[in-house]
Amino acid sequence: MTAFTADRPREVRRGMRRRTPFLAVTATLLATAAPAHAAAPVPVTGDATQITPVGAELNGTVDPKGSVTSAFFQYGLTKKYGHGTGTQDAGLNPGTVPISAATGPLQSSKTYHFRLVAENKDGKRFGPDKTFKTLAPTTTPVFTPNPVPYGSPFTVAGNIVGTGAKGAEVSLLVRAFPYTAPFAQLGNTVVADNAGNYLFALTSALSTAQYQVHAKTSPPFTSATETLVVTSRISLKTPRHVIRRHRATFSGLVAPAQDGAIVDIQKLQKNGTFKHWTRAFLTHRSDGLSGYTKKVRLFRSGTFRAIVRSNGGAVSPGTSPNVHTIRVTRH
Repeated sequence: MTAFTADRPREVRRGMRRRTPFLAVTATLLATAAPAHAAAPVPVTGDATQITPVGAELNGTVDPKGSVTSAFFQYGLTKKYGHGTGTQDAGLNPGTVPISAATGPLQSSKTYHFRLVAENKDGKRFGPDKTFKTLAPTTTPVFTPNPVPYGSPFTVAGNIVGTGAKGAEVSLLVRAFPYTAPFAQLGNTVVADNAGNYLFALTSALSTAQYQVHAKTSPPFTSATETLVVTSRISLKTPRHVIRRHRATFSGLVAPAQDGAIVDIQKLQKNGTFKHWTRAFLTHRSDGLSGYTKKVRLFRSGTFRAIVRSNGGAVSPGTSPNVHTIRVTRH
């Protein structure tokens, strides 16, 4: 080969030397201009939020690395997971893309594993494993009415959220003011319906008290303490008409008995609020009742109500359920 080349004319050999650098440079430029392959996506598992007894929201981010990428979460009680959220489109542009999804129904008071999964044409990748724990079953009992007038009926109702809510046995626990005795069951146990709803109907509220709800769910739980306020019951009786400068009699009964307590008789103002007008003192009427009577000279018509200034504790101040309008006439 060397001899053959050497025998060629000088001009030919020079032409070969000129073309060889050109071919090498061209090959180098072609190699440089060839498009680079996009990389597999990079998923990062974030934290679980909005955790409840039966669910949570899973969060994370994905870098698609330049290829159309899809993402979803795997979750379960072990690192085998076993459950997944719906697939989401994470786009293709390089950079961080937030991904969030809600789980399906979960068991209460359990530790769950989860991770973010991302996939494009260049590969499938898994984010790091993370954990969260679902909350215990719970409920918030609601009183109707609250506050409740002394001796009146009321209900305690609520909804259980958690595993085993359907058909759970539910008990109502109570301790009256001053809350020194332990909680004790009030009435019979009820059974929650298919949606975890329960209802207790009580015939008479006699003291402000604290209540708890206990439910045999999975696991069983006792709710936070809620307070039902009982207000004194007070009536008000007045005449409908009074001759100007004559006296009008304000009277009524209060339960439970609170001899010596003050009754504040208030008058409606032009701005729509009630303001103190006069007062009376409660006197003994029977074992369970106190009463009051107050005579006041009237000069103009007005609308009135009465409030018993109970000192709190077992019963709080109470307001007459109806207002009374007295029309003042000249004769």
